Amino acid sequence: MTLPKKGLRNITVDNVKYAWNATGNDGSIRLSIIHVKHQQCIITASFSYHSKLINEHIFPDGDKVQSFRQQLIITGYIVRQVILYAMQEGWDPMGNVTVLNLGAMDDKIDLRIEQK
Repeated sequence: MTLPKKGLRNITVDNVKYAWNATGNDGSIRLSIIHVKHQQCIITASFSYHSKLINEHIFPDGDKVQSFRQQLIITGYIVRQVILYAMQEGWDPMGNVTVLNLGAMDDKIDLRIEQK
């Protein structure tokens, strides 16, 4: 199993090159990571959007409210943590496991989400 080349981002962790992409359109964000030279091994993980209200505007008629929300953005910082977590769980990018689905990672790594 490989990822489509379009839209992949690169990251190096412990001198090993990986490529990753994140998609979100089904109620959660899905992260997929592959080893650049051993592309049949893939890590998948998911995250909640962690939507946080940053501004709210009430229209003069008082009936309509417009909300502006900030959502979780998958960054290299998060991707690096997922790779290191997978390795702690025994994943070997050069091994025989083709797909490692880590499931929901929200509580397993630091997402750097501000708490209010």
